[in-house]
Amino acid sequence: MLYEINSIYCSRCKEFTSIFDAVNLNFSSTELICSECGKILVVMKTKMQTKYDSTFSSKQLDNYVKKENQKTAKELSMNRVVIGSNTA
Repeated sequence: MLYEINSIYCSRCKEFTSIFDAVNLNFSSTELICSECGKILVVMKTKMQTKYDSTFSSKQLDNYVKKENQKTAKELSMNRVVIGSNTA
C-alpha cells in the first residue's frame, strides 16, 4: 500500500515542510529531502533495490547522509549571512 506524504517535520527548520524525493543511484535508494533547507530527512530502500544491491554498506550511507546534511547546513547559514548583511 502506498501513501502520499505532503509534508514532514524537519528538525532543522523546526516545522512541517514540504518535501521532494530524489533517487540516489550510488546507494540504490530514494531520499526524502526538505524543500526549505535541503536536509535529507528519510532514506528508503525498496525490497527490489535491496535485492539487487550486493555492495550496500549502511555505514557508508550514514556517512554520506551526515556529510550532505552538513553541506546543506553550511550553505543555508551562508545564505542567511548574505541576506542579513544586505538588509542592513
